[in-house]
Parts: sequence; structure tokens; C-alpha cells
Amino acid sequence: MAGAEADTPRSQRARDLLSYLTQDSVPAFARLQGSDFSGAFDQVDLVVQPELVQDKAVDIRHKEPVRLLFWPDDEYPPSVFSRRDNFPIDNVHTNFAATGDGLSLCIWEENWADLKRGLTAQALVERIRDWFARTARGELHQEGQSLEPLIPSTANTLILPSGVPPEKCYVQKAIESAGRYTLLLGASETRDTGFVEFSLFQETVEPQVHGALHARPTTLGELRDLLEPMGTDISKKLGDWIVGRMAGNDAMAVLLITIPKKSSAEAEVEAFEVIAFSPNVRLHELSVLIGRAERTPEGALGVLLGGAEPDLSAIKLHGWRVVNRIDRSLARLYSGNAAERDFKLVGIGAGAIGSHVMANTTRAGLGTWTVVDDDVLLPHNLVRQVQTNDMIGWPKAETQRALLDAILDEDGCKAIIANILDSGNERAAIDEALAEADLTVDFSASPAALGYLADAEPAARVASLFFNPDGCDLVLLAEDGNRSVRIDEIEAQYFLAAGTCRPLMRHLGSARLDMLRYANACQDLTRPLPPWQVQTLSGIAAGQLATILSDADRSRLHLWRLNPENGLVLPFSVTVSQVSRHALADFRVSVSQNAVAAMRTLRERAAPNETGGVLLGSFDLSRSVLHVLDALPAPPDSRQSPTYFERGAKDLKPHVDAIHLRSAGTIQYVGEWHSHPKGVSARPSGDDEGVFAYLQAHIEPTGSPYAMFICGEVDTWFRVGWSGCISGEGTIDHAAG
Repeated sequence: MAGAEADTPRSQRARDLLSYLTQDSVPAFARLQGSDFSGAFDQVDLVVQPELVQDKAVDIRHKEPVRLLFWPDDEYPPSVFSRRDNFPIDNVHTNFAATGDGLSLCIWEENWADLKRGLTAQALVERIRDWFARTARGELHQEGQSLEPLIPSTANTLILPSGVPPEKCYVQKAIESAGRYTLLLGASETRDTGFVEFSLFQETVEPQVHGALHARPTTLGELRDLLEPMGTDISKKLGDWIVGRMAGNDAMAVLLITIPKKSSAEAEVEAFEVIAFSPNVRLHELSVLIGRAERTPEGALGVLLGGAEPDLSAIKLHGWRVVNRIDRSLARLYSGNAAERDFKLVGIGAGAIGSHVMANTTRAGLGTWTVVDDDVLLPHNLVRQVQTNDMIGWPKAETQRALLDAILDEDGCKAIIANILDSGNERAAIDEALAEADLTVDFSASPAALGYLADAEPAARVASLFFNPDGCDLVLLAEDGNRSVRIDEIEAQYFLAAGTCRPLMRHLGSARLDMLRYANACQDLTRPLPPWQVQTLSGIAAGQLATILSDADRSRLHLWRLNPENGLVLPFSVTVSQVSRHALADFRVSVSQNAVAAMRTLRERAAPNETGGVLLGSFDLSRSVLHVLDALPAPPDSRQSPTYFERGAKDLKPHVDAIHLRSAGTIQYVGEWHSHPKGVSARPSGDDEGVFAYLQAHIEPTGSPYAMFICGEVDTWFRVGWSGCISGEGTIDHAAG
């Protein structure tokens, strides 16, 4: 050690460390032992005392001698080495260093440009102590972390297919940029290697238990020494391979070594590491240097049958960084997606929100999409969809499928060019996709499409994502895993919320009027909608799909409102009410528990008098479905007594009209309700029959369905009429709800 003779360190980090360690106030857990600033690096030796647990997983001592090497200008992080002779050499997160300063410790994970901003001398010492402490506890290599690599990586890059490395690889494309090569390898012989030819040598060694990093081989001799304990004689195998590739071959050799890895000697192979090197000479010169060829006086190459042992240490190697392409399982890891499998998804509509959500969820490895859309891509679509200019005129479903399959190194998406409501010959394909899907998502913003999916028995589960008319609100409707509330019933409750909830008063009434015409037909209109607005809300939507798939226990009705001026997003949630369904002669009636609960509450408050009011709901005549969603209280001018109820009308029409307007014309008056007192059956009296006759006389001509509900003590009775006849009657047991 030349510490006594050393000059002042060149490294500011080294100077700071010396100043810190020589202060009287420094605790005893770090002591300076020496220094040397005469070499290429500033060297500081110290002893650190980590905080150790009693039952250690790794042999870490109470005093650990270390050496720090600082770059003169601190352009790179300091290297940290163990100076203990018997330090466990197979410990993970260590390097076999070529400098001779000891076993290198993998202290740093962060980028140096970011790390150095707050790395004080005290923080440096504590970082080293923490490394020893976590190693002793066996916590340094965390559960689920990838197995340690055998060899560190370099600048030139090889891109391998995802998954298990192919037994035979081919160079499919070679890219040169700023003096660095990137090679794209694959299992097929498709070639586009540019102006440089590459020749691949492949070898798989015996499985290895992960442990300390080995120093990167810089010569073919060092690579031979590395691989011999793994059961591979690289000199012989490379020599046998190169024979027949020598004459006139100016290719660059790439030595591709696959190392199966295990976490312990008894474990199965868990991962594969691929390391790659290129000699600093072309293939024909390499054949001479490894003793498999010689040059004639005329310069021609000939096979050498015997001769002196070649000096492999004279053949320099350049390393390659090896990177795998991303499949869905790896995409889930990188995106923080906790799902453990691929989901099968069906997307109805590949427009603005659908194209972005499908692309985002594909990047997150969520699963495969079957895209259903009958439209073609038009120029104006490019502003807010993921498709590109070269796809104009092609079916949206097919362009979306192609884009999705191109995102990761794993395909599987499908396209069905059809309208979900009029699918023709594609009906069987759509039914099959719905039956196999974990989730069908409607992006079309079409109530008719939601109605079709609500009735589709092959569908396992349905969700809907869409924007409100001005594009500032995102709406999510989703069934639970059992489809206890169907998607059209959730949609009906959404329209009720839009008409009655104060925060949503302008949700459906704020449509933009600045429509743009993109072609000459009457319906060729579109609304201006900034792409960043679409992308922001679509990103939220994609994240919500992952949540829905991970939790199938409940239905969902959520909204997010984006303020385009400041980017603020406000969430809203509406609790989905359970429903009771009733199949009548020619109509289906769905009654929300909220509506029944409202009638029961108002009945109890009015007791002993009768009370009543009007019913709000929505209907779909094409499907013969009536949704009864809410029961309003009696207007203030109503007449009530224990034996009769006569509904008033004060302020009622403006109130119902406002709800109708705010719900985009969906929620409307659908009938009357009243209560019967305690001890009286919830069945119609003569006067009640007169009420129903009044409804029939006044609503029948409009073509709308109508209902009368009677809320009693133990159940609620109802009757529905439509198209000149009584569709049927039913009861709702209060105990069941």
C-alpha cells in the first residue's frame, strides 16, 4: 500500500470520502485503512461494519474490508471490491473482476447521472453497509427477480426471439448506427443483413447454477477457459464449424452461447442466458488463427490437417449485448400487470377509443383481441385512431388486428369484418368469439349493440367504454362475472344517473355544435376531438379493463371527467343496483332494487296514509324490454289518506322533462305507483283498475309501454301494458331484495 506516499486524490468523490472518514464524529462502523492515488484510479481502502442478523444466510463478517476505485473525474461510479480472501465467490450480485483488486460487488443499480446527484460520502458508506447487511439476510436477490447473468453486457446488440432460444438462429436484419451493430435474429432464414455479412456459430452448454458474475472474456482463450467447466470445448467445436466456411468468406463471425440456468443444483432449468462474442478478424482469418487453415504462397486458403496448438489468447473478442423480444408474459412483467395468464377479449368497434384501448392492453400483455368492425379506415380517422396513413381504405378490423399482432413478439389476434347487429355469414364466427371470450368490450357507443350483447347468451361477460358527446367524459359500464345485472340494465341506470345526479347534469347535454363534414353524404359528419384528449381517457380505460378482469365480483358504473384546459381528471362512481327480471307474454320487465327501495321508503314515511308518484324508466321496443328504474315521491299537491291516494301534478312535468333532456331523451315517464297500507294486499282495487284503464287510454296511442306498481307491506305487485293488451303481471318479494 502506498497510502503514505500518495498525493491528493483527483476524484472529488474520493476527497469527500477521505474528509468524512477522518472526522472525529464518524461512528466506528467505517474506518480508513489506506489509500493510493498514483495509479489510473484513486484507491481508498476501508473496513465497514454492517448491521447483521444472528442467523445469516450468507457468510458476511462483522468487519468487511473493501477497496473503492474512483475515476479521476468521477465520470463513472466508483467500483467496490471485497478484500477478504475467503469472501463467498459464488454469491449473487458479485463480479469476477479482471483488475486483480478482489471480488467486485454489484452496489449500483441506478443510472450514474441520477445517482451522483445525491451520493454524499455518508450515503456511499451506508450503501456499502446496506449491501452487506441485505446479502447476509439473503434479501439482496429478491423473490421473483431474474436469475443473475453469467456475463455482463456490452454495446453491440443481438435481438433474440422471445421465449426459449431457438435451436437454430438466423440473422434476419443487420442495422448499423453510430458505429454500433444491432442484429435481429429469428428462427427463419429471411435475410436483410445490409452490407455486412454475419455467420452464426451456436452452442448450448450444460445447465449452470446462477451465482457470481464472471469477467467478460476478452480473448478466445478466456472464452475457452470459461466454457470448459461447462462441458464445452469451444476450440474444437469452433474449429469443426469453421471448416467449409473459410474460402472467400469475409463474414463476421458471431459466437452465440446458450447457457441454461437453475437457481440450485437440484432445481429444473428456469431460464436461459445467451452470451455472444465476435472475434476481431473476419471468418477466413479466424480459420488461420485457430489452426484450421493456412495460406499458400499465392494467398489462397487451404485446410490445415495438423500443426502447432493455436494461441487462442491472441484472438481478441468483442462482446454483444443480448436482448430478447417481448412476448405477453414479459410485457405483463414490464408493465406491472399482475395477471398470470392471457385473457381472450372481443372488441366491438375499432374507432377512437377502441383502437387505443386495444393497443394499450396489448402492450401490457393483457391478452388477445378479436376485433369486430365492418367499417373501412377513412382519412379523418387518423387524427384520433392508432392506424396509419398507409392503411386508409382497408377494413378497420383487419388493420387493427395487424397493428396489435405487430406490437409484441407474439400474435394471436383475429379480425371479423362484420356489423355486430347484421353480421350475415360471420354470425357463427362472432358467436364463437363471444362464447370463448373472458370479456367482450363494446366500444361502439351504440345502445343497440349493447342490447344485442345483453341478450347474447354465448357471451361470458360484457363491458362498454365510450365518450360522452363532447369527448371530455369517459364512461365505463361492466357486468360482474355472473352477469347478475346485464349490460343494458347497467346502461339504463347510467342514463338515470345522467338525468338525476347533479355532478352529471351536463354530461349528455354538452354536445359540440361545431361539426365537420369529411365527405358529401348527409351523415358524413364528425366532431373535432384532440388526439391527446382521446389518448388520456383511453389510457384510463385500458387500465380499468385490467382491473375488471382481475375482479369479477361486482358490476361497475364509473365515469372520468377530463378538464382539457388544465388536465385535471375527476372520477365519479355510481353503485349498480341489482334487478329483478320478469318475462311477460310479449315484454320483458327489469325492475331495479333502487326503484323498489324508493317505493318502500316513501310508503313507510307516509304511513298510515297511502302515497304514490310516477315511475321513471326506459325501454327498447325492438327488443320488447322495459327498465323500471326509479319511483318519484308524491307531488306536494297530492291528496293522501289511509284509504286512498290521488296524485297531484305540481312541478312534476318540468322535473320529468328536465331528466328526460339530461338523459339524452332516454329516461322518461313509464307509469304510476302507489302504496297500500299495512294489512292490505298489494293487489289492485276497483279504483286501481280505473287508474290502469286511464294509463291504457292515454299512453296506448303513443306506442309506449306503461306500468302500474302497487307497493305493499311484504311485496310489490305490477302490471305492464303495451300495444293494445296487457303484457302481464308480476310480484317482487321484499324479503328477496
